Amino acid sequence: MGLFYFPGSRSCEQDGFNQQRVQLDVQRIPAAIEDMLKPVVEDLGFEWVGGEFRGGPSGLLRVYIDHPDGMTLDHCADVSHALAGVLDVEDPFPGAYRLEVSSPGVERPMFRTEDFARFVGHRVRLRLYKPVAKQKKFEGVIQGVDGEDITVLVDEVGELVFRFEEAEKAHLVYEFADNSKRGRNKRKKRRTARK
Repeated sequence: MGLFYFPGSRSCEQDGFNQQRVQLDVQRIPAAIEDMLKPVVEDLGFEWVGGEFRGGPSGLLRVYIDHPDGMTLDHCADVSHALAGVLDVEDPFPGAYRLEVSSPGVERPMFRTEDFARFVGHRVRLRLYKPVAKQKKFEGVIQGVDGEDITVLVDEVGELVFRFEEAEKAHLVYEFADNSKRGRNKRKKRRTARK
């Protein structure tokens, strides 16, 4: 599970925090903003995973970072403070927004072609901008990357080949070690003796 750091509220939440509300109109941050923020993250010794922005009255800038030794709330707070300083000076977004610094978590978002190459053999869930065979949402195993072309073996469909820019959103899918026990009712039936 990932960590979130919200500078305004000084709290840490687990993955899934208000996901319904945050999903609306979320887009990858523009390259110019990534170019401004990525060096700050890397200078602090962290990996820049990617970023998302949602505008509107309750704007949100979410930045994902990682570290080889794992992430802590203090890591998220340190990066948040450094990014807030840059954002206050540069002021790249109109209106108010909240900065959220997060670890990518077990269902890591995929922001670049290199992310797909790094996780060949892993399950991914993705949504394309345009439908393929009347469908936009797919889940399957990443088979490979050839330039900008990504191949995913989709369950019950076969190979899906798409260009990275055709993917609206993608993230890894966490697989439980033993799926046979997932969701099973663990209560045992009681046997009653009749007289």
